[in-house]
Amino acid sequence: MIDAVIICVYVIVTLIVGYFAGRHVKTMRDFSVSDKAFPTTVLVATIFATWMGGDDLIGVSERIFTVGIIFIIVQWAQFISLAIHAYVIAPKIVADFSDKISVGEIMGALYGNIGQVASGIASVLFSVGYVAVQTSSIGYVCNLFFGISHTYGSLIGSFIIILYSTFGGIRAVVFTDVLQFFVLIIGIPLMASVALNSVGGFEGLISHLPASHISIDTSSRTFWVNVVFFIVCAFPFFNPVLIQRILMAKSAKQASNSLIIAGSLYMPFYAVIAIIALCAVVIFPDTDPNNAFLSILNHSLPPIVKGIAVSGVLAVIMSTADSFLNVSVVSTVRDIAAVLVHKKFNDRQELIFSRFATIAYGIASIFISTWFYSMIDFWLYFSNFWAPTVIAPMILYMFNIKTSIKIYITSVIIGLCSIVVYRNIIPEDFNMISQLFGMSITLICMLVAHKRSQKYSTLGSNRI
Repeated sequence: MIDAVIICVYVIVTLIVGYFAGRHVKTMRDFSVSDKAFPTTVLVATIFATWMGGDDLIGVSERIFTVGIIFIIVQWAQFISLAIHAYVIAPKIVADFSDKISVGEIMGALYGNIGQVASGIASVLFSVGYVAVQTSSIGYVCNLFFGISHTYGSLIGSFIIILYSTFGGIRAVVFTDVLQFFVLIIGIPLMASVALNSVGGFEGLISHLPASHISIDTSSRTFWVNVVFFIVCAFPFFNPVLIQRILMAKSAKQASNSLIIAGSLYMPFYAVIAIIALCAVVIFPDTDPNNAFLSILNHSLPPIVKGIAVSGVLAVIMSTADSFLNVSVVSTVRDIAAVLVHKKFNDRQELIFSRFATIAYGIASIFISTWFYSMIDFWLYFSNFWAPTVIAPMILYMFNIKTSIKIYITSVIIGLCSIVVYRNIIPEDFNMISQLFGMSITLICMLVAHKRSQKYSTLGSNRI
């Protein structure tokens, strides 16, 4: 009973914070990036809380439960990705596009309306897919803790997220992220501490773990699968939420510092998740790997600690879902509707449209969440639409290379087709890099076609 009270208090406080934070949202810029007045501590909190999602708790725990400590090393590679965003991507984006509010608007500046709409669609698919991962996570938590079916649990969680995201926009998202940041950095480590104590501390944990979970066999197929996964985690995906946070910063320095500090916090936090997953191997060796984290949560924690831990889990999930939901809505309104509908929307119309879109995507995520068994596979699948459409041209932009719109469109189509071919001929274990394969094909096509067009242009000029 006390645990349920703690969780209800957390949810109510979240709604109150979201309501008061979002009261003054009047324009689409307020809804998407606000007024660039956030201090670094707030940006750090919102980046950390957003980046750490339900797939990190449940999905990463599933992989660690299955393959052992090698997967935590894989997850640490995300610091490399954040460092690249901090020191390479953020300074250039802030310098060139500080007036933009989305990746789509950046792509629109580079490749016109077609580039903006294509990127907007890719951003919606990427973001709504990620919201669905979090929705599914809420369903699992509600099912295990409250005995509610997965579907109804997902509905309840989505309703709460939709409620404050719809009216408060990014200000509600950011300030609830700050609250959720403090809840999760208390709840999850507390959960790990209790679980570790129940297996006899670090010595007891190591002594009871199978040898396969604490050693790394470089000759196994699993090892090379994880090497590939390391590359995926280290790669800069130009994540739409990270780009949004960069655009929210007052300066390039603030954006870079916020990303690096948040990335530094991930290292020990992933170690905490690893401890929980490995404790599950000892305490619940026969459980479904997808339930490794939740089994510890539901069966190994005393009252009050369980309530705090469940609140921490919900904080992790909700802080990620609301951010990606906001990004998908901004992309829909600014990058798709505003371009395809040849009329100027006023601020009131944009906000009304945004709020309806928030509700629609929140509901859609519930249905999408039933498509996959593994949460990590879920995210990797939806990134296939994002990589050729956005990552390839953005990488060229980082090197000050911009092709024609015709070359961009043709290259993206070839890249998307190459992903379909790749996923049908390569072993399923290595499907996790299909998006990087498609991105590489797109990048090569754009670069080669650009060089050839420059060559022919030069030859034509010489003849004249």
